[in-house]
Amino acid sequence: MFRGRYKLYLPYLKGSRTLLLLSLLAAIVFAAANAFGLPFLVGKVLPAVFGDAATRAAPLLSWPKWLGGQPAFSLPEGYEMAFAVAFLPAVMLIRGLGEFFSTYLLNLAGLRVIEAVRRDVFAKLQQLHLGFFGKLSIGDLLSRLIADANSVRLVLVDVSNDLIVQPLSMVFALAYVVFICFSHESGYWFLACLLVVPAAVLLVRSVAVRIQTRMRQGMESASDLNSIAVENLQSAREVRAYGLQEREAKRFNQASQEGLRIQGKLVRYEKALSPLVEITAAVGISAAIAVGAMNGFSMSELISLIVAFYFAYGPIKRLGNVSSRLSMAAPGLVRLEEIILAKVEVDDAPDARPLGRVHGDLEMRGVSFSYGADPVLADVTLKIPAGQSVALVGPSGAGKSTFVNLVPRFFDPQQGAILIDGYDLRQVRQADLRTNIALVSQEPVLFNESILENIRLGRPAATDAEVREAARLAGAFEFIEAQPEGFLTKVGERGGRLSGGQRQRVSIARAFLKDAPILILDEATSALDTDTERSIQQSLALLMKGRTTLIVAHRFSTIRDVHRVLVFDDGRIVADGTREAVYASSELFRRLWDNQAKNLA
Repeated sequence: MFRGRYKLYLPYLKGSRTLLLLSLLAAIVFAAANAFGLPFLVGKVLPAVFGDAATRAAPLLSWPKWLGGQPAFSLPEGYEMAFAVAFLPAVMLIRGLGEFFSTYLLNLAGLRVIEAVRRDVFAKLQQLHLGFFGKLSIGDLLSRLIADANSVRLVLVDVSNDLIVQPLSMVFALAYVVFICFSHESGYWFLACLLVVPAAVLLVRSVAVRIQTRMRQGMESASDLNSIAVENLQSAREVRAYGLQEREAKRFNQASQEGLRIQGKLVRYEKALSPLVEITAAVGISAAIAVGAMNGFSMSELISLIVAFYFAYGPIKRLGNVSSRLSMAAPGLVRLEEIILAKVEVDDAPDARPLGRVHGDLEMRGVSFSYGADPVLADVTLKIPAGQSVALVGPSGAGKSTFVNLVPRFFDPQQGAILIDGYDLRQVRQADLRTNIALVSQEPVLFNESILENIRLGRPAATDAEVREAARLAGAFEFIEAQPEGFLTKVGERGGRLSGGQRQRVSIARAFLKDAPILILDEATSALDTDTERSIQQSLALLMKGRTTLIVAHRFSTIRDVHRVLVFDDGRIVADGTREAVYASSELFRRLWDNQAKNLA
């Protein structure tokens, strides 16, 4: 089993091998005391103490006749009662210690494994390209990272404990049955009743297949429900503005009811498993009683064998639950593996070279890019000298954002090459490349930390004084100092405690602090009102000075003073030059510019 579905997780066990070995030894002690102790007490110790003189004189255990039939163990003479009284507490003590150390050590190992799995999955998410996040919702990814990762813990802790303890208990119980039967002349007929064990196993397996199917459907339903909830909570303002409360409640209710339907079927199969195994076991035990009575077994022997049979079928029932839990965990592991095994499409080459601070010369040679079958950029070739500010304009979907996303290697082009200072981006280390690029986007991302730490993200080693200077250059110093705790004020989730203009100034301060030679402004002011945009434009003009700057702009007020304009249409650059020259030569740019001028008027 573990060499198949769970092979991927076996390396995580290497760091816990000592714990697992000790847990296995404790499980053996527990299983032996559990499955051998009580039948031996009922079938041998108590009859020897309370029976007649001949019974008390008989050895408790004898070797089978084919091994000589000699006594193996007898009650200590004169201490029969003391032995009987002490036997059960001693067995329970050994059993309890074995169970405690087995489960404790296995849980400790399992917790280490799940922590490592979750850490690696999160680290893998940091490596995956942006296109991967377009395929899955945030709610689905959260469900995989948190809930589905627990599937590994379920397998490696809860299930593994039963996979070790229950088979051992069954083996010890059956060993006792076999030992007693071989000591009896007609015992082989009693052993024939053990044939019901494979029947119980097959029954467990057939039910487990149905459980796995329902569990996979349940995982998908839970993911849909999680996605709906996350979307709603992230869009609380829009939901109320458009009166979507009833619609959202209906969507959530439908997904919830579908999940309830699937979970109902899952519970039906899961809970039917135990009674089915018990009925099968009852048939086997009843047959064993009949066979034992017809072949001259004593009452004490028969009772001890029935108790041993019970301890043999108990593990089968538990293993049936194990099978169902494995089936329940399997879909979660599949979803988790879609992340773990996902191809890192944008990765450093094995011989990637380090890259120091660049001048900022950018070049594209025959670059083409598509999302799946949809082409976005087609055969783009151009050079941008260091220090030049370039505006990227054009209708939505023309390829502007894709163009700037290729520069920091958020994606790699399917054809062509992108160079920085003459170096192909695929031949330099990504971390070094991105150190040379600062990004200010339309919706600045702030973390729920202090303003100081949000700015310091631009250069983690910066001093407090350098952070304050960056805030001053961004025009953010005054409003930050006016906050209740100044630079130590927490901004809330996604910067929710700050206004849009304040969030943008913090983002600009971060770029000032980074002091990168290449700057990308991706519609940096399009979400702001006109007055706020004008005030921030002064900070952006200062930030752009001396840097190679790419500006994705829908508001043309932000590109009046750029050195160069690139006009995109249907994935191609259809005009390139100064603003005045492009206005004169490009009908598309002239139409876009004039329309904005009319709207402003």
